[in-house]
Amino acid sequence: MESIFENLYVNRDLQGVLFSSVCSKYSLTRTELLILLVLREDALNTAKDIVDKLKLAKSHVSTSVRDLEERGYIKSRYEGDDHRTIHLQLCESAAEIVKAGREAQNEFISIICDGFSSEERRKLKNYIERMTANANEYLKNK
Repeated sequence: MESIFENLYVNRDLQGVLFSSVCSKYSLTRTELLILLVLREDALNTAKDIVDKLKLAKSHVSTSVRDLEERGYIKSRYEGDDHRTIHLQLCESAAEIVKAGREAQNEFISIICDGFSSEERRKLKNYIERMTANANEYLKNK
């Protein structure tokens, strides 16, 4: 089971290496890049969604969202009559960054799944989804 912890640490470091070139090129923090990548999923579009998905501090998300807005990569809006929740939306100016971020994510998957058959990749995806669901359920009850 120790290998699970080693895997978590090495994968975090690998993600950092792969994301660093994207972050440097566009003068972004890793948090800002992650937020842009989360916002490409239409269903996840509030600061709370980002905090919940990425397990980041609200203050870090708030600061990053403000910076991304000021740079014209995202915009905020209200939906309908609900003026309590601000919804975030990617701007066209973020498209190139999101594409580069997705390429880094795909490279990450390619590296860690090298030599895996499509069946092994499917099983791994299923196991990781279950592990994530277990961890999220535990954290929800804390």
